[in-house]
Amino acid sequence: MTGGQGGEGGEAAAVGRLLAGIRTQMDLDSETENEVLDELRDHLYEALTQARAEGLDEAAAEARVAARFGVEDVGRELQAAHAGWGTADAVVAAALPVVGALVLRWLAFAPDGTALGWPQLLERPSFWAVALTTLLVPLLKFDRWRYALAAWTFFWVLTVIFVTLPSLRW
Repeated sequence: MTGGQGGEGGEAAAVGRLLAGIRTQMDLDSETENEVLDELRDHLYEALTQARAEGLDEAAAEARVAARFGVEDVGRELQAAHAGWGTADAVVAAALPVVGALVLRWLAFAPDGTALGWPQLLERPSFWAVALTTLLVPLLKFDRWRYALAAWTFFWVLTVIFVTLPSLRW
């Protein structure tokens, strides 16, 4: 059946309208917004199916679900709960490799830019602690792999720069 005719098509249209009402109350980054709305979609389908099973027509079922979920309230609450997460992840993804590379630079090189002995460097627990922290924190912190991958790539580039530039003599 198609939208407005009842059945799955009607439910899909109703869920689409309810999600559109919730989406208007949110201003999240697109990935977070899509994840939240995908989770809500399942709950809305269940509630609509239950209301239809109780004998309500399509419009009454949609109205009941909208009232039960509180479309405007849900959107505002989700906005408040998820606002800033994407920004915080991006800031940590940018700052972590920079700080890690700078700390490793000061562990690996003397203040005059000459390389310390690499065998002694590899025996330092502080070197391994910083390196492992810089590599593992993105894996454990970021739910989105693109942030972890970006942090690792940026860390690698900064490490290469900090290792090669001090050893070059202009």
